[in-house]
Parts: sequence; C-alpha cells; structure tokens
Amino acid sequence: MTGVYPGEIFPTEIRGLGTGFATASSRVGAGLGTFFLPWSMHNLGAGTTMLIAAGICVVGASVSQLLAPENDGPQPQ
Repeated sequence: MTGVYPGEIFPTEIRGLGTGFATASSRVGAGLGTFFLPWSMHNLGAGTTMLIAAGICVVGASVSQLLAPENDGPQPQ
C-alpha cells in the first residue's frame, strides 16, 4: 500500500511528504523485522515466531481494512 495509496489520498501540496512518510515507516518496520526474526527464531522457536508473524499480518490487514477505504472516485474536498 505504500506505493500507490498515499499518492491517491494526499492532496497535491503534501503528496510527496505523505508518500515519503509512508515509505519511511515501511522501511523502519522492515529493518526491525530483519533484526528481530533471527532473535525470535533462536529464543522462541519457529512455531511461536510464525504465530507472532501471522498475528502481525492479521493486525495489519484489519487496520488496513478499517482505515484505508476503497478509493473509487473523486473525493469530496
């Protein structure tokens, strides 16, 4: 969602800032995952790590469904 959605929902004046913030947030999450996945696999085990990863995916999908409505036409100003 960081590639297309921010460009559609932000006004032209701040579109670059909004898209940059979305991308930066995504990169921070990816970086944290890179460091925590090996730690979690070693200390918690593969099963627990995969359950945590699945839970994070469910939370992300739920938040996206609730806060990111379908952008199917001109939005009111």
